Amino acid sequence: MKRIFTLLFGSLFLTSVNAQLWFDIGLKGGGGSGFLNNKTISSDPRLSINPGYNYFYGGKIGINYGYYVSIATDITYGKNSFSFNQAELFGSTTTYKYTIDYASLNISPLFRYTKDASYIELGPEFLMIKKPTYSDEATAKADVDATNEINTRVTNLVFGFGGYIMGNEVVALQMGLRAHYALTNLTSDTFEGGRFPLTNYPDVASGVPTNPFSIQLHLELNFSLGQIARSSTKCGRRVAFLSF
Repeated sequence: MKRIFTLLFGSLFLTSVNAQLWFDIGLKGGGGSGFLNNKTISSDPRLSINPGYNYFYGGKIGINYGYYVSIATDITYGKNSFSFNQAELFGSTTTYKYTIDYASLNISPLFRYTKDASYIELGPEFLMIKKPTYSDEATAKADVDATNEINTRVTNLVFGFGGYIMGNEVVALQMGLRAHYALTNLTSDTFEGGRFPLTNYPDVASGVPTNPFSIQLHLELNFSLGQIARSSTKCGRRVAFLSF
């Protein structure tokens, strides 16, 4: 009898899971702008922020439970550029631009809550930085290898929101905005004492962290596997602004 109840309970549990747990995949891309959050750049009158650009492309795997809750993991490749302006160098009145560029492989496991046609999301983003360089107009240096100066592993905190623009129960187009803030100092431990990237100013304090911040527009073409695995359920049935 005990064995029968165990089998019955297990069957009911698996049925419940199968009815509510479903998956989706997607292709995504987008871009935006950002700047280097550095206390010295923000407060020193000789320095000023010059917003840069970024873009990315990749895919997404989603694990959904019911209508509202999911873990959406993005795997993307992106390119980032951040700049600031330098003044009062070498007795000149000219303003010089300093730019940091790098590519990155990004993994973002985000908690997403969906209600009707809208969603919000929050979670970490892990960056594996590739080919970092810097260019300094003041010293006529361009695309200098910055592998030693820049951390190759950076963790971001991500917050986003958006909505389902058009689609049906199987295929949907989503659009949203995300804010990315680096919790990790972009400058490596080795060069933090050398005031990188403010090496042209020997009088500024060393050890001031540099944390990139960016905002991106996201477009995602989403495909619900729940409709394939179990078409009799309501998996994937989320409202879009335009349905077909």
